[in-house]
Amino acid sequence: MTEVLDVINMETKSTSDLAEKVSLNNRKEIGDVVDRLIAERKSWQSNEFARSNQRLYQILQSCYVLYKDMSGVSGEKLALKRAFNKYCEELGCNFKDSTHLMVKIVSCVFGNDNRRRTSSYAKALRIATEKRISVMDIPKFLSDAGGVEEVRRESKSTKATTKKKAAAGLNLMASKALGSVQSDDLNAVFDEAAYNGAVLLMSTREVNGSFQIKYVLQNGVLITSALAHLPALLKEKGALKAEEQKAANDDQVRSEAINQALVA
Repeated sequence: MTEVLDVINMETKSTSDLAEKVSLNNRKEIGDVVDRLIAERKSWQSNEFARSNQRLYQILQSCYVLYKDMSGVSGEKLALKRAFNKYCEELGCNFKDSTHLMVKIVSCVFGNDNRRRTSSYAKALRIATEKRISVMDIPKFLSDAGGVEEVRRESKSTKATTKKKAAAGLNLMASKALGSVQSDDLNAVFDEAAYNGAVLLMSTREVNGSFQIKYVLQNGVLITSALAHLPALLKEKGALKAEEQKAANDDQVRSEAINQALVA
């Protein structure tokens, strides 16, 4: 029995050592990337700031690439994100858990000597994300807008308020249900007084295809934010579906043209 426990302990230690090794490698790699971006930023500030903003846009483009590389829920992206957060701690950058990833990246690269400027850079890149600007088009996007500040001003003047977006999202809650669940445990933690037409259910997705509900969230801010994002999410899905349909139609037209040419 003792020998079996020794083997189990050894295997556990080996697994832990391997995980730590992978984590250290990720931290080193992402540390190299961030160090390079910091060096580029310092070079730009010292030598190129007065001459052109193009270098700034290229550095922001690299920040955008880093954000894209870490955005997602795949194992690789989550490992990279954890390594980045650890590296931020080592640099002395302390962020709240709620701090947006883009803000973390820009703050890490540009420092916090001028927080207003850093906030402007991060905001401009977040707007680029919302507009689905490609990585290659970031410098052009910022340049065409007239600079980072102009991107922010345009966003403020054209963006609907979160409250209005949430109201539109609440209307969408009357759509067809994807599924239904009912249990005494769920009803026990549900607060009827806090209910205004929507509630968030936090769940995991199991390997057998089922969804396991773990928490019921009725925080007003969280629900408002989720509802505000709902119209945009459905719009994106609709655009993707239209694009897929167009591609299918193009393939059909191409096939018909080939068949007609062969018959002729």
